[in-house]
Amino acid sequence: MEQLEFSWKDESALRRALERVTGRKVALIVTDNTSTMMTVRRDRSSGELKLRIHRMFLQADPGVIRALGDWVKRPRDGTSGAVIDEFIRKHRHLIHRRHRSDTLVTEGLHHDLKEMYDFLNRRFFNGTVTARITWGRMPPSRRRRSIRFGSYTAEERLIRIHPLLDQAFVPDYFVRYIVFHEMLHAHLGLGRANNGRRCVHSAEFRRCEMAYPDYEKSVAWQSLPANLRRLLR
Repeated sequence: MEQLEFSWKDESALRRALERVTGRKVALIVTDNTSTMMTVRRDRSSGELKLRIHRMFLQADPGVIRALGDWVKRPRDGTSGAVIDEFIRKHRHLIHRRHRSDTLVTEGLHHDLKEMYDFLNRRFFNGTVTARITWGRMPPSRRRRSIRFGSYTAEERLIRIHPLLDQAFVPDYFVRYIVFHEMLHAHLGLGRANNGRRCVHSAEFRRCEMAYPDYEKSVAWQSLPANLRRLLR
């Protein structure tokens, strides 16, 4: 017999259930986000919880809502986090992907991302990484204080490399290391820390990254203030 999914009558009913579980007033916002399924902020003056959760939680049974309430009160609670992660895994089909029309650009003026990606995939991943790769969009020309060299978006299976790295003074080995770093994210996915929380850079990730042949040389180049100043100017 097919098991019917639980569903709350409306968002107000879900909000009241969360208020009972947390013992606090809850300002609930239901979203259709494709990456972040839940965030919470506490208003310091009123103590109200501002909770943003994906629409899928309207189908969460009372056990999952209790776990969500426990997570709101104790974000480091590995037990409640595991219950929530399992619920999200089973309801990923409810995440409506946003199809980007961006054209993938891999060949830069000085560095070819596809060439680097293909080499790394063969040598370190046995060709198993299927994520796409592209140079990111150039940000507005305002004074920068920091730079994010690369990113991996699991929902899009897309690696983006910052276009400021496509400069003659940036060595090939450094760009290749950044590509490897993001490919490692695609290969390993999210790990878990010792306390059970989801972890972007798990112990396994760090071990694999530090075993990369050009790791120390790349970190040394990145650590030179003069190089960062040239990138940010």
